[in-house]
Amino acid sequence: MKWIITIIRDEIKYLFGGKIPLILIIFFVPLLFSVLFGFVYQNNVVNHIPLAIYDQDQSNLSRQLIQMYDDAERFDISVYVNNQQELEDCINNGTALAVLQIPRDFSKDVKQGRASNILFITNSANNMFGNAAISTTQEISRTFTVAVAKSMLQSGGILPDAAVHAAYPVQLGVRILNNPANGYSSFMLAGLMMNGFQIGLMICFAPTVVTELLRRRYGKECPSLAILAGKIVPYWLASIPAFYMSLAVCVFGFAVPMRGSWLDAGVLAGTFAFFVLGVLMIFSACCPSRELSLQAPMVYIMPGLLYSGLSWPSFSMNTVAYAVSFIMPMTRAGDNLRDIMLAGYAPALWSDATAMAVGGLISMGIALGVVSFRRHDMGHCLLAKWKRGGMPT
Repeated sequence: MKWIITIIRDEIKYLFGGKIPLILIIFFVPLLFSVLFGFVYQNNVVNHIPLAIYDQDQSNLSRQLIQMYDDAERFDISVYVNNQQELEDCINNGTALAVLQIPRDFSKDVKQGRASNILFITNSANNMFGNAAISTTQEISRTFTVAVAKSMLQSGGILPDAAVHAAYPVQLGVRILNNPANGYSSFMLAGLMMNGFQIGLMICFAPTVVTELLRRRYGKECPSLAILAGKIVPYWLASIPAFYMSLAVCVFGFAVPMRGSWLDAGVLAGTFAFFVLGVLMIFSACCPSRELSLQAPMVYIMPGLLYSGLSWPSFSMNTVAYAVSFIMPMTRAGDNLRDIMLAGYAPALWSDATAMAVGGLISMGIALGVVSFRRHDMGHCLLAKWKRGGMPT
């Protein structure tokens, strides 16, 4: 126990020492992610998409339709085009990201009860505005169609309420839970903060174990388990207030709802940090240098956000991707934190927190085996025997 206390004390001195204390990185990186991405998603939804209008009909009815697009916050009419070439040019040069094309005889066909097809073109190179534009134009088209049908039925002597029911007999009611505004800030910011959280831990903790293996500050009489336990404790303890500080910025600085328990979020963060530190311990124990101990974990840490299910759901991944995501800490943290914040509860919180705690213990066990192997110079003995021509047994 005395060895653990000694190593904890040394690590705390290391964390708080220097002109720029290393502990600031644990706090600063997730905070930086929260602030930078918070500003990116501050508008919450994609609006003001540049829209070009190609009105071949030039009638009162077509102008009413155009007015509905102009009134929608989603679109900004940027240009009116007069022919097909101008339409293609405004898409190609980026003047507009969407085009509304109204055909000739649009008004005449509608009034005579014939179908008339308007064309909506959108540049979906970025799905963020492509999907937003399509969903909004469907709403506008439905509203316009019902309004026109109602007007035509009323002109035939049908009462207004009856005309609405006749024009729109099956009405769809929509209830959106947890994120009713479909905002990107609520959807993404907490997960991006968690990604910054694990990157901050990586920068600070990754070199610690290999540093001891290279410099040997503690003699062989110091158990390897004491070294690992003494090193992980200060970083784990520092990670909890760092997490809460960044979470508070998301909630109070960028208005991400916090409907669940802050304690549940802390349990999630604690087990997540333990799992991440355990994995980093393996990388650090296996690497031959401090530099590589910082570089190698990126292969594991950086894809974590992609495979976490934060943006693309895990149930839609193929078998290989799902298997990779299964060993990623972010997979068990990102969705759960979002559920706690937006829904008020996370059904998988305790099972995933337990899995991360077990994953951290398994990782620490693997690291312990590697560290014990390297500290007793068994690797050097085997290498020397190999160079002398003897096959290690």
